[in-house]
This record gives sequence, C-alpha cells and structure tokens, in this order.
Amino acid sequence: MYSVDSEKLNKRPEMRVGDRVFVIDNRLSTFERMRKELDKSDTAEMGVVMSFGLGHDAYLELVEMDLPYAVMEEIVIIVLAAIQDLEVDEARRRFRGKGV
Repeated sequence: MYSVDSEKLNKRPEMRVGDRVFVIDNRLSTFERMRKELDKSDTAEMGVVMSFGLGHDAYLELVEMDLPYAVMEEIVIIVLAAIQDLEVDEARRRFRGKGV
C-alpha cells in the first residue's frame, strides 16, 4: 500500500529572506493557475511566479525591498523548487532553460 503522510498533505514550505519568513503556496491549483498565466506571456515571469507562489502581498513586500535582480531571481528559483518539490539546483537548471 502506498500512502501520503500528513506532513506532505498539510505543511507548506517556507523561505527566509533576511529576517522575514515567507510561506510558499505549493498547492496544485496554485501551480496550474500560475502556469496558465505564464503561458499567456513571459514578460513578467518573475512577478507571476512570486505573486502566485508567495501571495500578492508578499510579492509587493519583496518588490518594496528593492533587492538586486540576482536576489529576486534566486527567490523565484527557490519558489519554483518548493512548488515542484525539486532541489534548488534542478529548479535553477529548469528556470534558466525556461522549462518551468
């Protein structure tokens, strides 16, 4: 018998940026809505990933921090890794190859 334990069912991944902890929404419904939005246009890909993965308010908070581009890219990669249950290095390869 295969089973999925309650930790996978109920626990949301978290990401720390400075002293702030952000909860990542890794639900299938969120991923599907994000993919649909990304398929429309890739002009704001990073914003779409952060807005769906972290929630719009958290995304705006990160934008307000005015972080370097490389840091924002790393945040996007971490969010993608958490949503897809990947290692960060694998998510980085997919992101750079645009195979989100």
